[in-house]
Amino acid sequence: MNSHSFISVMAKLIDESKLHRIKEAAVELTVHEGYGGASIAAIARKAKVAAGYLYRFYAGKYELVSDLLDETIRGITGQIEETLTHCSSIREVIEPLVQYFFDLAAADPHRVRFVYSLINDYRFSIQPQQLQHIQSLCSRVALLGRVRGEVDAGFREEEIYLMAVIYPIEFINIRFKELFEQAPLKESDRQRVVELIMASLRGSANRKDSNASI
Repeated sequence: MNSHSFISVMAKLIDESKLHRIKEAAVELTVHEGYGGASIAAIARKAKVAAGYLYRFYAGKYELVSDLLDETIRGITGQIEETLTHCSSIREVIEPLVQYFFDLAAADPHRVRFVYSLINDYRFSIQPQQLQHIQSLCSRVALLGRVRGEVDAGFREEEIYLMAVIYPIEFINIRFKELFEQAPLKESDRQRVVELIMASLRGSANRKDSNASI
């Protein structure tokens, strides 16, 4: 490797390191200070970069935070897509997806808090192409569940998304807030979340069966 190539590689590594710090700072400050309190100056200061450096990558704070939300959603959809390629039941989709959220909560709790705050913020929305991807994946999950008899035929894509994605995120954040229980997340919590999701997805069918027997 000549000196010019070496310098180019080092510059790229430095840029990647700085960009990673910027993203981490934006996530943490958005969680602790809210979107309004996470100014560009504060993000740059926490990331230990010049504010001007941040503008090399993003037009402003909204673009930065939106990109981080999109990045997080891509991680979630990637997890669903990966499991769908080799699973034979809806439980085999739900189990690793819930595990993904619990692992993320353990390794990067700010990221789970971050996505929780933004999915409840009307200023932000999922990118159209990501939304189409999510709808497609939820359709595949619903179809698999119907074929296996694990999901009632009346369940729609948005309800699959609500139970399989939103509920685990909500559960984890309620535990983080210690609203009902002051205890760290446990394996029994993960198992309970899985069972509650599965029960909800087949609940409509169970109600029909119980009503028919009365």
